[in-house]
This record gives sequence, structure tokens and C-alpha cells, in this order.
Amino acid sequence: MQDRIDYYFGQIDKNNSLLLRLSETGLDRFIEDELSFNAGCFLLQRSIGACINLGIHIITTHGFSKPQSYHDIFDTLASQKVIPEDLAERLKDVLSIRNQLVNLDPELDALSIFNTIRHDLANIVAFEKHVLNWLRPPGLERVKHEDHDQNR
Repeated sequence: MQDRIDYYFGQIDKNNSLLLRLSETGLDRFIEDELSFNAGCFLLQRSIGACINLGIHIITTHGFSKPQSYHDIFDTLASQKVIPEDLAERLKDVLSIRNQLVNLDPELDALSIFNTIRHDLANIVAFEKHVLNWLRPPGLERVKHEDHDQNR
């Protein structure tokens, strides 16, 4: 069980780090460079997917009610106090981008992806920290929840 959790956290960390590097290259380069755009799409999809898989794993191993949709995963985690409700709502918005990526939505453009990376990556980081704190045994130091400003 712990190996799977560590794998998902590792995927989130690795993908988020690469996404942050991509965003630091700037919007113009991201839009002009097809490789950067496609890498951003892939990494964002994988990072969000790791959040989904981590959520499903927690729900399954702790016997929480089975979600009927991906959106329900975050609602269930919020109802069980794993994550705050406002974060669950923000993550459901991020799921919309993931669904567009998976379905190759022709309306999804480089600007939308870049803005998601710049503004919503902090929600994925917050998700990871809340889950880590929830999984942490009592008595151990908690991970601090900082506001990560992706708009440098």
C-alpha cells in the first residue's frame, strides 16, 4: 500500500517540478514551441491523473463510499476531511482541463494549458500536502500549507 502511495506522490512531485520549469520559460515560448506545449499537456494530465489515482486509493483502502465519477472522488475526500471543501471545488475545475486533454478537445489551446499550469498547479500541491497530513500518524510534524504563487 505505501509503495503505491509513494509512487503517486512521486509522480505528482516530478510532474509538478517539470511543469513549473515549463511555465518559467514564459508564455511566448510555450505557445511557439510545440514540444513545450505537448510536454505541458502530458505532464499536466499525468499530475492530475496521479491525484485521481491517489484519491481512489485512499477511498478504497479506507472503505469510503465508492465515487460515481472523478468529481465525486474529491467530494468524498472533502466529506471525510482529507481535503477542505474549497480545495475539492478547485480540483474539480482542474478535472475539466484533464478531461479536455484526454478527449483531445480541439478548443483546448496553449494559452489555456499555460494558464492552468501557472494558476492551478498550486491546487495540486495543496492536495498533496493535505493528503500527506491526513495520512501522517498523530504526533508527527504536519506539512505546512503555504500559498504558492505561481504568478511570479
